[in-house]
Amino acid sequence: MNTAANTDTWGVEVLYFGKISMPLSTMLSVCYAFGAPAIQHDPYMSAPYLGFLLTRGERRVVVDTGISAKFIVDGKAWAGLEAEGGETYVKRALAEKGLGPEDIQTLVYTHLHNDHAGNCGLFPQAQHVFQKAEWENLLNPLPIQNVRKDYDAAIIDEFALLQTHVVDGDVGLEPGIDLYATPGHTRGSQSVAVRMKKGTVVLVGDLLTSYISAFPQSTQIEDMEGRLHEVPPAPEVFGNAIPSSVTYDFYEWYESVKRVQGIASRNEPGFVIPGHETSLVAKGL
Repeated sequence: MNTAANTDTWGVEVLYFGKISMPLSTMLSVCYAFGAPAIQHDPYMSAPYLGFLLTRGERRVVVDTGISAKFIVDGKAWAGLEAEGGETYVKRALAEKGLGPEDIQTLVYTHLHNDHAGNCGLFPQAQHVFQKAEWENLLNPLPIQNVRKDYDAAIIDEFALLQTHVVDGDVGLEPGIDLYATPGHTRGSQSVAVRMKKGTVVLVGDLLTSYISAFPQSTQIEDMEGRLHEVPPAPEVFGNAIPSSVTYDFYEWYESVKRVQGIASRNEPGFVIPGHETSLVAKGL
């Protein structure tokens, strides 16, 4: 696959599917598998549940479908943190673009965790694309994955009623969009390389959760409202990217990060796009 040589370019827009709120220190502890640095100020912040709308002419592709409302009980989701999301948020995000679920031809899932593959049933007319290894893990989760409720077993039956396309490894989805197997966060994580006018951007799902994990020498984090907060840069021993606290295979994770950095036109914000980056809500790509 040679995305750079492709003359077809796509528009990419951020879709806001809800949020989960926590102190900044908690957010950093999720981003850092090996212990987050201490901070002086600990503001309460929100991390978004995100989707992405890819458009070229009349072609419309959505990447990820957010969290199912059933995983938000009494206004709280993972780890008892305040959260919001579900079908209403997905429909609203599309409506803000002048679209409905019926206008989307293809759904691509970076992985099938419950906060990225919820609400798949809203798109019965679309083709749903995910990796074979991810589907196999959904069917046979490990005990620790059940403890954390990483996957929602109910979507197995939902996908049985949908048009699914299970891929195995790297594939060209259509001109200007390529899928790359990037395991590590999960067994079947995939990244979506999209040819835009500015170059190739890579939507990496939760391989990298935020710009802090993708670019650990960052000294600021921009929240969903566009406010900047100071954070200490990670020690150099962490390397040029940091795995999150939910990483299934660290060896594969590091190899996948190298792949992504090489696929993107630039290894910098706006080209490597993490799955829960806060600043994307305020200013997009």
